[in-house]
Amino acid sequence: MKLYLPVERWQSRTTFVFALAMAAVGLGNLWRFAYLMGEHGGAPFFLSYMLCLLLIGVPLLVAEVVLGSHGRGSPFLTMSWATEVSGRSRLWLTVALLSCLAGFLLLVSYLLMAGWSLSYAYQLQLGGFAAINLADAADYFTAQLSAPAGLLRWQFLAAALLTLLVAMGVRRGIGLFVWIAVPLLITLMGVLINFSVEFGDLSAAGAYLFAWQPMDFDRGSFMAALGHALYTLSIGVAVGMSYGAYAPDRLPIVRSVLTVALFDVVIAVAAGVAIFPLLFANNLMPAQGFGLLFISVPYAFGNMPFGDLYGALFFFAVFIVSLGTAVALIEPIVSVLEQQFRVRRLQAAIAMTGIAFLLSAYATVDLVNAPEGEGFLLWLDSVTSEWLIPAAVLLLALFVGWRMPREVLRQELSREPDILFSLWYFLIRFVAVPVIAFAWLWLSLVP
Repeated sequence: MKLYLPVERWQSRTTFVFALAMAAVGLGNLWRFAYLMGEHGGAPFFLSYMLCLLLIGVPLLVAEVVLGSHGRGSPFLTMSWATEVSGRSRLWLTVALLSCLAGFLLLVSYLLMAGWSLSYAYQLQLGGFAAINLADAADYFTAQLSAPAGLLRWQFLAAALLTLLVAMGVRRGIGLFVWIAVPLLITLMGVLINFSVEFGDLSAAGAYLFAWQPMDFDRGSFMAALGHALYTLSIGVAVGMSYGAYAPDRLPIVRSVLTVALFDVVIAVAAGVAIFPLLFANNLMPAQGFGLLFISVPYAFGNMPFGDLYGALFFFAVFIVSLGTAVALIEPIVSVLEQQFRVRRLQAAIAMTGIAFLLSAYATVDLVNAPEGEGFLLWLDSVTSEWLIPAAVLLLALFVGWRMPREVLRQELSREPDILFSLWYFLIRFVAVPVIAFAWLWLSLVP
């Protein structure tokens, strides 16, 4: 019997889809997906990515949401209720522990990126990158890291906004934010694509992104497609469980998650079309990560007509994406403190955001002194992507697919046709589990 108070719920399916969509978009779609497409054969990579997304990513996210809609509580209370109903060991609460920890560690990177993107948006609209050369753009980035006080002020502002949104609650905070953020993001991407089509080299970008180059596609390419399919939907970080708990009753979960996946793919492709034509128009080699976002992109916009304005809009879009994902990542652990430890929501939001800010500040300072290929930020990425998330995802698939009663799952997916439920149940049991286990083993053994 549940002994905790019911959580707030969103009143509409659209709010749930918007919230999950903002969590799913993530920075990977802005600074990594298009690069992976180009480097791994274009169309073959895209088709593999879509296959992994539909056959593995979507079923896993559905499993997370099913747990949340079943438990109607924080990730720990949800897993506790699920193990009780299923008659399983409470050791399965490890799923919640690993997921919340992974999500919080990822939050550090997103808080850092939210602050940095605000800083670059401000500098661009001031004309700070007008007619800049590539070397000076790189020197500016290095100078910001060498004297990080300015970046830290912007990170603090991002942390304050994050605290405010989370403290306002599920409906007035997160719900209101996603209703503003999703239409705003779509509008910004449309404006940026129009600018890129007008001033960029669209044909060169199209040849890079959508070419059919099977020679460039190998086993490593498939693993990259699988990894990005899991990463981009925010699986294994308890977001699906938290937002599933806030979803309205009798939600068509599978169809809602498919909508989120479609939105995620559209934004990923749109980001590539918005960025890469500008890079090719400025004779820049495709890149990913910090080099793309904070050196190549400011240089490209700075050397385009009206580039200061559109560059500022681009980095504001990056900020919206970073903040939306940060809200999703911090919510699970805030709900744990609020529901299980009876900490007031405001206090929980301040405490968790404060710790994340301190860690992001340390990561910013550490980037200057860390040897190349090392450092606190890379360590966080390694721990989450190579250990915590794979373990959480594998345990999630095992528990939902092999330990929860089928009738309980069918009840949570009562709005779905029998054939759709049967397909999902087959995929979570016989596709997701073996593929995730193999991928984790491959990742551990192959250097």
